[in-house]
Amino acid sequence: MSELVLITGGCGFIGSAVARRLSQDGRRVRVADLRGPSTDFVADIEYRLGDLRDAAFCAQVVQGCDIVMHFAANMGGMGTIHAANDIPLYSENHAITIQLLDASVAAGVSRFMYASSACVYPELPVDAQLVDGDVVLREDDVWARGTPPQPQGLYGLDKLNTELVLAQYTDRLQVRIARFHNIFGPGGAWYNGREKAPAALLRKALVARRIVDQDPGSKPTFEIWGDGTQRRSFLYIEDCVDGVLALMASDCSAPINIGSDRAVSIQELAEMALNCAALAPRDVVFVYEDDKPLGVAARNSENSFALERLRWAPRRRLEDGMSATCTWMARELDRLREGSSSSNIGSQSYDDPALLRRLSKSQVIDLPHSVTFAILLPVTSRSSAPGASCLENLRCFVASLMQTTRNERLGLTNSDVLFCLKVYILIDYDDDFLLQTRSGMNQVEYAFRETELPVKTLLGYHEPGRVCGLWRQCARKAYEDPTNTYFILLGDDVELLSDGWMSTVHERFQQISNQTGAPLGFGCVAFEDVTFPGMPTFPVVHRTHLDMFGGDVIPDVFVNQDGDPYLFQLYRRWGCATMVEGMRLQNNVGGSAAARYDKQWTAGWTYDVLDRATAISEEWLKRKGCSVERKLTIDVVVPSFRVQIPLLTRILALKSSPAVSTMFIIVIDDPTSPNAAILEETYGHLPNVRIRTHSANLGASASRNRGLQESAAEWVLFLDDDIQPEPDLLLKAEKYVRAHPEAAGFVGNVFFPKADTIYTSAIHLSGVTYFWNIAEKIHSDLPWGVTANLMVRRNKDGVLFDLRFPKTGGGEDIDFCVRKRRDGFVFFAAPELRVVHPWWRNGRRDYARFYGWGFGDSNLLKKWPEFTYRDYTPNSAEFLFISVIIATAGIITRRLDLIVFAVELALSTVIVNVIHDMYRLLYTTTSFDFDKIPGRPDERQLVEGPSRVLAVVESTVIRMFSEAGKTVGIVTKGEWRLLGRRFDWFIGRWHDLPKRNERWNGVERTSLIILLLALVLGSSLKK
Repeated sequence: MSELVLITGGCGFIGSAVARRLSQDGRRVRVADLRGPSTDFVADIEYRLGDLRDAAFCAQVVQGCDIVMHFAANMGGMGTIHAANDIPLYSENHAITIQLLDASVAAGVSRFMYASSACVYPELPVDAQLVDGDVVLREDDVWARGTPPQPQGLYGLDKLNTELVLAQYTDRLQVRIARFHNIFGPGGAWYNGREKAPAALLRKALVARRIVDQDPGSKPTFEIWGDGTQRRSFLYIEDCVDGVLALMASDCSAPINIGSDRAVSIQELAEMALNCAALAPRDVVFVYEDDKPLGVAARNSENSFALERLRWAPRRRLEDGMSATCTWMARELDRLREGSSSSNIGSQSYDDPALLRRLSKSQVIDLPHSVTFAILLPVTSRSSAPGASCLENLRCFVASLMQTTRNERLGLTNSDVLFCLKVYILIDYDDDFLLQTRSGMNQVEYAFRETELPVKTLLGYHEPGRVCGLWRQCARKAYEDPTNTYFILLGDDVELLSDGWMSTVHERFQQISNQTGAPLGFGCVAFEDVTFPGMPTFPVVHRTHLDMFGGDVIPDVFVNQDGDPYLFQLYRRWGCATMVEGMRLQNNVGGSAAARYDKQWTAGWTYDVLDRATAISEEWLKRKGCSVERKLTIDVVVPSFRVQIPLLTRILALKSSPAVSTMFIIVIDDPTSPNAAILEETYGHLPNVRIRTHSANLGASASRNRGLQESAAEWVLFLDDDIQPEPDLLLKAEKYVRAHPEAAGFVGNVFFPKADTIYTSAIHLSGVTYFWNIAEKIHSDLPWGVTANLMVRRNKDGVLFDLRFPKTGGGEDIDFCVRKRRDGFVFFAAPELRVVHPWWRNGRRDYARFYGWGFGDSNLLKKWPEFTYRDYTPNSAEFLFISVIIATAGIITRRLDLIVFAVELALSTVIVNVIHDMYRLLYTTTSFDFDKIPGRPDERQLVEGPSRVLAVVESTVIRMFSEAGKTVGIVTKGEWRLLGRRFDWFIGRWHDLPKRNERWNGVERTSLIILLLALVLGSSLKK
């Protein structure tokens, strides 16, 4: 079996070319890289993905290998190799090589090839050899200036130091060292700041060609770093591979140049690139950037040693290599235009002017800077559980912290950021258990002993259970350290579940800034708490937050609840808060369940406290000159007893505009519903959905109240759980709010399906659905609206739904709206805010519903006497109640005539009400407007012919059931004086008109009842 060759960085430019050539030659090849191959996957090559900054991975990939060819490095062109990147380049690359070298020796590797660089040479060696004015570098010119050598930056020093280290290993393995001089060709970096000069100039030439094609006659700019006189030699990739293989086949252990001995100026190279793109220098305007990294003035490879030892010299002309690279790059740009490019430039089309401008410039890359997360960690053993339980929770937390941040702390990510942790522990001053020392450390410090994290212990003097106060103290101490960037509020009973959360948080803050225009750090990023779905617990804030609030992470009004949602809701007002889906933790003690302390919520924090913080934030943004758009916040509250997933899905699918932040709060009122768990699993993890479940059936009003209390939005939209909203419902809601920001609320239209049965037609004819589309009938200052589609301003008025009204409904919506109308605020009509409500029980008869509504409405008479009036005549229910009293008296006194009269009165009442309704609804057009039926315009119809007559009869039954509910409600509460009083459903909005109509109808019915009784009695007397 042939030798196994390991190629590190084998998915990179030079490494992949060498790997392909070796595989084509029948050699066994293993590739180790951070990423897999993009478009040049070779089936016969073994790919191992991992990070060579991890010593364990180094030890793993060298197993069984005979030869190691080490190309992996953090490197690039002058956009990368400059002074600002010296430290990260040196420390990272040197650590990789030393770890790999140690692993290779331990694994018995026989030959180790190292990819060095021309950067090991000084800028201008003493006694430098000049050929036609070019500085020609021999291998021994490294030491031309004596000791110490003067390589190009710490990148070059790392390469040189590694050469010296390898010289110490020649007794243990065969060493090969290639000093590469500016390798270029197809497959190399070409757009991201890591490209060499040939690729950069070819890209700019192709962009210039594209601009000229789009706008003939234009002269695009052509950027050159420096004045163009810098001289370099450039080696085509195929010649490079030939040189590497020649080196590996030789016995040369000394460093050797692999480069071209033909130097050109950068200006000449730029003109060559333009020629490849079919442009002449006169077709562009050269722009010389003197403030960019330039490198040495001149550098060229001297190849006599390579020719002597390797019998190798470059064979391809620079012009030919540039032409081949141009052809390849043009294809890459075409693939980018077609959306199939593997590059991560973005989703823009190649023809997009913004992208063309971007590609016409070269980038300067600043490599990793450190970002520190301050862990704010109150720890307490105060609980009913033994102290050992506290330590077990703490050990679990520490283990999860170290596991989920390992790669980031070790720098084993693709991020340009090095992440660090600092832990700020706060222990109660009298917590004797935790303050016990072991090896000079308290119990908490001892739990962190093997982490090597900086840990600072603070003593707290707070009352038990004041977790928010502990967080505040930790944050103030952490804020004193200017190196702390992020502050995360955690607990000792938390277990972090997602790897890489630090880089995720950092990226989200950058996204927030990019998307909203807010200063970097203005925002809040929260974990997804699997033990409390939908709640933004344990948030992360940036140092910017503490700058705004003078070092206070949260106000001192918070005890142990609401602190974390406060932060989230504050930044939500600018669209700068996010709960990251998939970035998870769990609260092993607490969450939505019981905690180790009595939970204390801060009443009213969503009003004054949040408003004060909002004002401070707005003032801070103003001082910074930032015009971040304040978002409108609307929460959708849906009480749900049925928990019908398809219906709720329609509501949760509603979308708002980018200028609005919307949350959905679903309150489940049936804790036994099997669908509750399904809903939780499907939607509970979403950052804009909160699902709460009552412990018992408390009714729709209690559910709406909970939604109001959960909300921190400016507006709340109440929807029934069985409605079908129009898709643009939230867009229309925004329109109405912006048109009338001073409103108490907005009443939308609630339509019903087509009334194509006697019963459904009867419901409309009875009048019980009149207010369901009141937004079409009154345009401003509406008296009230049904809660199936009602939007209200959420302000500190203390208005909640009155739970004294029945759970099944009736009167609570009227009462709520009346109270919200106070202080000069009114409800506006929102006729375009449309939903469709299904027929109750799918259109099956249910008179008890209307009886129950009437029973609830009876509460309005006593609560709102100013909106009631005395009727001169009894209604149907009161006549029937009189009949019952007379019949009861007849039974008690054994007088048959009284019983008969009571029966005759009851029958007369029913007959007269039916006749009167038939007269009103069939022979006049003043009492019922068929065009105002609450239904879609093309569905506003009732049954016709004999069915209409039957529908009118049934509508009388529905109305009488409703009136019966009101009367029974009055009687059962012993409020006898309220008999005969009526509630003005328009609460004075239409003055005396409703009162006059109701009284006149009463007079007509009563007159007919008396007349009918007189006829019956007269007939009885004649007999």
